[in-house]
Amino acid sequence: MERSIEDYRSIVGEGEVESILELAERVKGAKVIHVNATSYGGGVAEILKNLVPLARSVGLKAKWEILKADPEFFGITKSIHNALQGNMKIRIGRKERRHYLLVNEKNAEELDLDADVVMIHDPQPLPLINWKRDGKWVWRCHIDISEPNPRVWRFVKRFIEKYDAMVLSSERYIPKGLRMKVFIRYPPIDPLSDKNRPIRQSEIEKVLGRYGIDPDRPIVGQVARFDPWKDPLGAIDTYLKVREKVPGTQLLLIGSFAHDDPEGSEWYRKTVEYAKPHRDIHILTNMDGVGDREVNALQRSFTVAMQLSIREGFGLAVTEALWKGVPVVARRAGGIPLQVIDGITGFLVNGIDEAAEKVTLLIRRPWLARELGHNGLMHVRRNFLITRNLKEYLRMHIDLVGK
Repeated sequence: MERSIEDYRSIVGEGEVESILELAERVKGAKVIHVNATSYGGGVAEILKNLVPLARSVGLKAKWEILKADPEFFGITKSIHNALQGNMKIRIGRKERRHYLLVNEKNAEELDLDADVVMIHDPQPLPLINWKRDGKWVWRCHIDISEPNPRVWRFVKRFIEKYDAMVLSSERYIPKGLRMKVFIRYPPIDPLSDKNRPIRQSEIEKVLGRYGIDPDRPIVGQVARFDPWKDPLGAIDTYLKVREKVPGTQLLLIGSFAHDDPEGSEWYRKTVEYAKPHRDIHILTNMDGVGDREVNALQRSFTVAMQLSIREGFGLAVTEALWKGVPVVARRAGGIPLQVIDGITGFLVNGIDEAAEKVTLLIRRPWLARELGHNGLMHVRRNFLITRNLKEYLRMHIDLVGK
């Protein structure tokens, strides 16, 4: 997929594009490699799919490498992920640690890691730093590590401290006692991607018809992986309370399966089973033919979007909904409060009852939903588009290797 910075002039303005090109001159020709665990399913892959081609368009030699690993490895790294997000019960034994390191050692032999800047994303490829070559190495952590499991934290900290810098999504995530250079960068969405570009109402209605969804009745939706941290069962409980007040309301739960997330299938089954007794709950995944274009259409059909995550690194599904002018009702988790400004772009809630109350309010007051949705679109335009993210990464590259 090709991307050109010139395509964004009509969206972000001439001045912003010229500013990006000026910064890019100072690192033009620099080689930047991004490494993550999967090419599909989840926010990191979504970002890299769009950011890497855009970086090439301004003169960086940007490349995206993907870790190769077995299901056992991804089971271990999912446990590390959950532990870093605060699950205190998890233990990573010696056997698991050995396998984690062995897979990374094999990848270090096969992947292209020779670059001016190497960006390692999330815990899966974190130990690649042990085989560091020339250049600056940066760990980009997309999850909330503000209250990690101490045993697992001690294990991964030994790798983190070898990096030249770390990138987090919020200042609140900076771990205590970690002395290194830290950059704060908000994850972005690409307004020109299939998931976020403008589409016709006729296409929206065609997609709704394909999945048996009634466009003439209120639609509440949550886009998220099937994962305990995303609380899909809580989303169903909220919907059931809303339906008591607004009969006929429909619920869409939309997710995708990524090969680096072994919990996905289990939580999908739990969610389907929990929803089974209730009409008008639609649970859709990439296995049902829901790709980026379908997610775009379905999100634009929402009367209200929910994001009831218990823990959340940032929550790009929130950004996507706001960009489409949809108000969001969400828990105060992770990076969500950076996007959902209470009473301005949506509502922040502390539990199911409060969430149901706010969703009901927005369904009953369409004028309020439109106002908050418009505010959300403008908030995303100012703060969370891929052009701003590229600009901030260029500044970071200048700091690390710039002329």
